[in-house]
Amino acid sequence: MAINGIDKLGMERVLERGSGEILAKEEDALLVRDLVSGACFLSCEDEKTGWRILDRYAGGDCDLLVVLDEALGEAVFRRFGFSGKMACYQVAYFGEKPSPDDNLTVRTAEKSDLALLAEHYRLISPEELEKTVERGSVLLGYEGDRPVGFAGEHLEGSMGLLYVFPAYRRRGFGAALERRLIARTMERGCIPFGQVEKDNRASLELQEKLGLTRSENRILWMWRES
Repeated sequence: MAINGIDKLGMERVLERGSGEILAKEEDALLVRDLVSGACFLSCEDEKTGWRILDRYAGGDCDLLVVLDEALGEAVFRRFGFSGKMACYQVAYFGEKPSPDDNLTVRTAEKSDLALLAEHYRLISPEELEKTVERGSVLLGYEGDRPVGFAGEHLEGSMGLLYVFPAYRRRGFGAALERRLIARTMERGCIPFGQVEKDNRASLELQEKLGLTRSENRILWMWRES
């Protein structure tokens, strides 16, 4: 299997920020656990090496696992009894820093905004959303003094949490929010990246419109219900 650089951005992010714990490292494989999100990342060029590492770790603390090859990930999912999975393309932005949209102002969401965020965004748990806000990772967008939506960075460092309130859709605010998030990520010296579920055509089209590069491979997220 050929793992490309764009596929490894999540693993590289947690190592760069110092929250990545290397569980196993061999010449052709690496397993890293992020101490912030609890996610484990497996990259391997040789399946035999990958299986040997997983036999040691996947039955233990790796309840949230990212395998950087979808085919291997599907086999891992079946073998180790994970309960949920999501196949994604990885996308990343390598262009110039985007200019801000004059029609959108942003501020960092605070604890007092949690009720508003939780009312509209249910793709992560309330506990994870609270941790994300505590880390200053969510941007709230405004048109004048009216909130139009939000976007943020997941605990492991990928862009996401993009939501535009129904009354403000189809006006370009989703793209404007993501551009602001891209710019902030670049200002912090990081490559902006995210994951898009493989069948989410609308989101894939938005990433292309914004100039993000899409991976050729797909990665597989999997988890066990707590």
